[in-house]
Amino acid sequence: MGFLELGMPEDALAELDELAVESSFARHLRVDALFRLGEWQAAADLCVPMTRKEPGDPSWWVQCAYATRRSRSLDAAEEVLSEALRHHPRHGLILYNFACYACVRGDLDEARTRLARAIATDPEQILRMAVRDPDLAAIRPWIAGQMDS
Repeated sequence: MGFLELGMPEDALAELDELAVESSFARHLRVDALFRLGEWQAAADLCVPMTRKEPGDPSWWVQCAYATRRSRSLDAAEEVLSEALRHHPRHGLILYNFACYACVRGDLDEARTRLARAIATDPEQILRMAVRDPDLAAIRPWIAGQMDS
C-alpha cells in the first residue's frame, strides 16, 4: 500500500511478487497497481476469476468492469455490471458505473435514472464523484441540481 500511496506501482507489484501473497486484499492491491500502469488486460485477467471465486465482494465486479471497459469495450463492461447487479442490486458504485456507461453511450435519461439510484445509496460520496467525472459531463447540470436539493 505504501508504494501505491507514493505513486510507485511498479515497486508495489515487485513487492507483491516477492511476498507471494495470494490473499484477496493482496489481489486488490495488485489490480490497483495494474490500473495505475494502464495494464487493463492484466487487471481484467485477474478480476474475472475473482468475480467467480468471491461473487459477494462487489469490489471485484467494479474493478472487473473498469478493466474490461478499457481492455475490451463498453458493451463487455456492461455485461460484467449486469451480472454484478444480480449479486448486488443496490450497490452504489455498480449503479454509478452503469450511469457512466449510459452517459457515454448518449442515453442521458438512462444515465440520470441510474445515477439517481446510485445517489440514493450514498448521496454525499456519489455526488462528490459524479460532479467531477468526465463520463458524466453531459448531465453535469442535472448533477448540480441534485447537489442543491
